[in-house]
This record gives sequence, C-alpha cells and structure tokens, in this order.
Amino acid sequence: MNNKHSQYNFEFIEVLAFLYKWKKQLLIICITAAALSYIASGPWFITPKFRAAATFYPGTVNSISSALFFKLREKARDPLMFGEVEETEQFMQLLESGDLKARIINKFNLIEHYHIDPNNPNKNYLVDIQYNKNIKVKRTDFNSIEISVLDENPQMSADIANGVMMMADTIKTEIKRRVALQAHEIIAKEYDNKVAMIDSLKQVMKSMGEKGVYALPEQSIRLSEASGGPSSITRKTLGEYSGEYTLVYQMLRYEAENLSELRMRLEQSKVDARGELSNIFIVGNAYAPDQKATPVRSIIVLLSVLSAFVMACIAIVVSEKVKAYKS
Repeated sequence: MNNKHSQYNFEFIEVLAFLYKWKKQLLIICITAAALSYIASGPWFITPKFRAAATFYPGTVNSISSALFFKLREKARDPLMFGEVEETEQFMQLLESGDLKARIINKFNLIEHYHIDPNNPNKNYLVDIQYNKNIKVKRTDFNSIEISVLDENPQMSADIANGVMMMADTIKTEIKRRVALQAHEIIAKEYDNKVAMIDSLKQVMKSMGEKGVYALPEQSIRLSEASGGPSSITRKTLGEYSGEYTLVYQMLRYEAENLSELRMRLEQSKVDARGELSNIFIVGNAYAPDQKATPVRSIIVLLSVLSAFVMACIAIVVSEKVKAYKS
C-alpha cells in the first residue's frame, strides 16, 4: 500500500517537473490556440445564429359541437382542457409532416433565405436538410411541445417558430373541417330522405282521411256514441283500413322522432363544418432574441486550448523518447 502511494507521488512529481520544464512552450502553444480559435469562431468565419422558441399545449377537442352542445346524460369533452400524451403525439406527427414543412418553406421562402440556387435540381433536398438542421420540435417534460428555430436573423427565427406553431393549428383545423364537411353531407342527405319518407306517409294518411278514416280510436268512439253503432259502410271502411292506418301512424311517429334526432345532428354538423376553435393553447410565443445562440465562443476556445495542450504534451513526450532512444 505504501509502495503504491510512493509510486503515485513519484509519478505526480514527474508530471509537475515535466510541466515546469516545458512551461514556456506549453504556454505559448495554449495562448496561440486560444487566439486562433477566438478569431476562427468570430463572425468573420462563422455566421452567428439566434435561437427563438415557441411553446404550446395541444387541445383535446376534435368536435366543436360535441364539446359545446351535449345532452345531460352525456359527458362533454372540456374544450379548455390541455391535451395529454395521445394528443401530444398526434401533434408531434403533424409537426413532422411533409405538408407542414412544404407550407413553411413556401411561406418564408426558405430556398432563397438559405441561399439555395432555385435552379438547382436538388433544391428541395437541400432546403429539407437546412429545415431539419435549424428547426427542431420536441416534447417537454411537462407534456407541452416546444418549437425552436436557429437562424442568422433573430426576427426571422421568431417568425418561423410562431409560423410553425400556427401552421400546425391551421392544418389540424383543415383536417377536421374536411371530415366534418363529409359528415355534414351524409347527414344532410339522410335528413332529406327522412323528410321525403315522412311526406310520403303523410300523403298516405291524407288519402285515408279522404276515405273517412282518421284518428281511428277517437273516430270509432264518436261514431258509436252518435248513432248507437257505426254504419255498415263505416264499419267496412274502418275494417279495411284500420290495420294500415295503425301501421302508417306508428311509422309516422317513429320517423318523426328520427327526424328530430337527425335535425339535431344536422345542426351539430354545421357547427363542426363552419365553426372555428383553436386546437392549441399557446404557453409562450417566440420573440426575437438579443443574444446569439451559436457559436458559443468560450466553449470553442476552451476545447481548442485543451486539445492543443494535450497534443503538445504528447508531441513533447514522443520527441523526448525518440531523443533518448537515439542517444
């Protein structure tokens, strides 16, 4: 144990002696590396970029009518409730979609902004690389979504971050509206068919009324009270049409109830197709940053100095070993 401790002290003393012996050379190398890295990391060689971030929570409501108009026996989906993991994952997929990327590229003219030749046959590939490099989307620990953008222009970074956030909201609204319009067309067609069926049943009831058959139970009682019993013609008519009348009457009541339900669904589908309700809760809009995010000059200088110091030490050790071997 003491031998190991003595050996450690001896090696440590050797290291200190080595550093002391070559202190001037190592100091010159480190200062030179610091100066060169400081200059190389300046705006003359590396264009500084600014980072802006926008944060939002996804909403939970996919149907406006279901959230705002509901029966007492139904549980409504609170339109003011923040989304959970499922809604967050859906928005993450939407934010990574090609449709959203294409709209952002066109809206902010990123091909020109990223200095890409519009005549280059690979322009879409090149702008996609820059997009993925500078625009990042991530889910935070609090289940919100953060959109961060790096750009040479601080205001542009904020505009793109806010633009991506609002574009996701717009695309989600368009998707819901497209489905809602299809549903509205289906319900409207079914409603028209139901109205036509009820009109047909009413015509049948009207034709029976022209033959003297109407409100069958009340009619039978009144005829019996008026004449001591229905006449043979009335009895024959009632006997011939009573079954059909009862069937048509029950069908009419049933279809009228269905029509009332369809009318409510039709009104709800109109709300879904025409109404607008934001799909996101904005926690923080992006603002133009004052300080650059990259490059971080202090880290570059520090790493450069450490690298130069280590390489210099290795070079000196190798040089001394070679000299010792030759001698």
